[in-house]
Amino acid sequence: MDWEILFPALAFTIAGAFGIWASYDTNFLFPADTFIQGLHATSMFVLALGLMLLPGGLFKGGTPRPRGAGLAVVVTLATMTTALGVLFIILNF
Repeated sequence: MDWEILFPALAFTIAGAFGIWASYDTNFLFPADTFIQGLHATSMFVLALGLMLLPGGLFKGGTPRPRGAGLAVVVTLATMTTALGVLFIILNF
């Protein structure tokens, strides 16, 4: 793992997801419709940039290697569940 790429990727992903949530959920704070459209576009760009950098930070130098096969299965299932949960939250809320 390369922490110098992973931390900005996580920050961009979180900031983009928060921007999308804020623009859809709190429209009373942003009265201008053009501001909301700009916030959507900027947030999606930041989210996409974070998601593009994320694999580079995780897989630089090879995939992370847990100590046992059981731990590898648990880590893989936890990662898949987290990714699907985040996707569900972004698409439905």
